[in-house]
Amino acid sequence: MRLHTGKPPLKLVAMALVLGLAACENTPATPESTPDQPATQGGTSVSRDVERPDVFSVSEKALWDGRPSLGGVWVAYPANIDPERVIIRNVANGKSVIGALFRRERDNPGPKIQLSSDAAVALGVIAGTPTEISIVVLRREEVAVDVPEAAPVADPNMTIPPRRAVQAPPPAPPAEGSAAGLAAIVEQTLDQVPAAGAAAEATPPAAHEGLGALFRLRKPYIQISTFEDEAAANALVEELAAAGVQALTQGNDPENPTLWRVVSGPYEKRAERSAQLRIIRGLGYTDAFFFK
Repeated sequence: MRLHTGKPPLKLVAMALVLGLAACENTPATPESTPDQPATQGGTSVSRDVERPDVFSVSEKALWDGRPSLGGVWVAYPANIDPERVIIRNVANGKSVIGALFRRERDNPGPKIQLSSDAAVALGVIAGTPTEISIVVLRREEVAVDVPEAAPVADPNMTIPPRRAVQAPPPAPPAEGSAAGLAAIVEQTLDQVPAAGAAAEATPPAAHEGLGALFRLRKPYIQISTFEDEAAANALVEELAAAGVQALTQGNDPENPTLWRVVSGPYEKRAERSAQLRIIRGLGYTDAFFFK
């Protein structure tokens, strides 16, 4: 089989051009080819937590007996319910945390809602003090999100004239042999140069004072675990320091503490806080959470 590298005959080129023009004339214009037709507005969906009070919701007194508990953040309620993922709110101070809801097997005297130690610390509940708590079931649902309309496509047939730069007229040259004219030019040139430190004085420091508060994290701390023994809490602080996480120990009572919790922070950047949380959970403390 030979390959012909020469130019095609002129008759074949002319026939191809005629067929191409005929096809263009018989092809109807599609909506995409119309430049002035607006783009249709689309949409997408995202998965997020949605409160479902119709599944389960209760607001009653809750109690933490002061003893440390396992399992992270959870609440127990004496009702015929299945384990659920819920949001728990302290009605008194407005603090909230996401945890698990379990069925309480024994209905002891006192408040019906039982709090875990981690849930009580996250909500600011004092041991032995009945506190009004709200519990609402969370479900993962797909929520539609509107997509903004696309910008209109410019008409390819429309031309925009180029902008013309406006130039200031040059200063009049001084008279020949005039020293006063030369001094005037030098004086005008120096007047246009800002003095040292003038740029810093033009922008007052107060204009930047509110930027730090605007981007400050709402929950800059990470709670890692709670211990009944201070020595165990200090050992965890040393373990975290070896892994590159700075942490400290806090007692529940300044004068006579009975519980010690290990926290890390505060953090100013969201990426740094998330990276530290991944290290902490990688060490086995999967119940660590953000708090303020």
